[in-house]
Amino acid sequence: MATTALILHVQRTTGSATAVGLLLFAQAIPPLAAPLAGVIADRFSPGRLLAAGWLAQAALAGFLALLLPPLGALLAVVFALALAGTPLSAAVGRCIPAVVADDDLVAANALRSGVQELGTALGPPLAGLLFAASGARLVLALDALTFLVVIPLALRLPAPPPDTGVRPRPSFARDARDGLAFVWRTPYVLAVALGFWVVVLFSAPDDHILPFLATVTFRAGPVAVGVLLAAAAAGLPVVRPAGRRLGVTGAIVAGFVIIATGNLLTAAAPALVAAFAAQLLRGLAIPLADSHVTTYLQRTTPPQLLGRVLANVYGGVGVAAAAGYLIAGPLVDATSPRWAFVMVGSGGLAGAAITAVLLRKARRQPGAGSR
Repeated sequence: MATTALILHVQRTTGSATAVGLLLFAQAIPPLAAPLAGVIADRFSPGRLLAAGWLAQAALAGFLALLLPPLGALLAVVFALALAGTPLSAAVGRCIPAVVADDDLVAANALRSGVQELGTALGPPLAGLLFAASGARLVLALDALTFLVVIPLALRLPAPPPDTGVRPRPSFARDARDGLAFVWRTPYVLAVALGFWVVVLFSAPDDHILPFLATVTFRAGPVAVGVLLAAAAAGLPVVRPAGRRLGVTGAIVAGFVIIATGNLLTAAAPALVAAFAAQLLRGLAIPLADSHVTTYLQRTTPPQLLGRVLANVYGGVGVAAAAGYLIAGPLVDATSPRWAFVMVGSGGLAGAAITAVLLRKARRQPGAGSR
């Protein structure tokens, strides 16, 4: 809801796709700190880390709701919000293998991804309605409240088993280097990471392009923007059956292909309802790809490195998304929303092909990871 309201606020006050791209860039660039964020996720109790991070985010969202500052200050606060959240996703991912059996990892990760997609489905249309009625402040105030509500739940999370080794703890910098080295020197992890980053570079900008497709191409209003942004949230029902049939790596590649295909079909959509259907197809793949990437990493990474590996891989996802947002604004301003979707869809297909090729090469090497 908050992201949708901020997009609509910046679009209304500036009229510039580049300004919207800067907003999304500010939200996406903090994962550059992922190597250190992963160390934090590995070193601290996940429940306490989540509680502290959500408290900080509540304060920052409340500040936005109260003041709604000019663009420069707004970008700084949005950056700080995302920076506070950078270690939190890795902390949750680290908890999941500690509380479910290995056979249930796909289902648990799919449930987590599906709940996030449910928020994506319900949030943007509601944000569009509230924005049309009262502007961005109410949406941002509700965002701040949600962070406060979930803090007691975080404090109930069990901690993963402690590391019983007697070796001295290395420095933060050494821990960060170890996490990066594992990603870059482990072929099957690097294959998934590089492919994921390329796909996200070309697929994340669709959230940037959709508001302009709705308002400029189809001449619709804020509610239509919210509905289009919500369309890509329908994938949870297909995650488990597709994963069982395709296997973990097959589901990852298939998910990437469907994401790109949905964007290409959006480019060709003759009307708003067809664009909604194309984004609905894309939505079938988001939790499919995401949950199997997470499962793959959880199964192939030593527990003591898991927080750092998840943070580094998904930090790279955030950086790729930031680069995509930065490029997409001038691209939409210079061409059109339809041509922008053609380009991001084509790039997404290239990323899926890269993933398939690298995974095939990785399987041929000794010690290849879980399939």
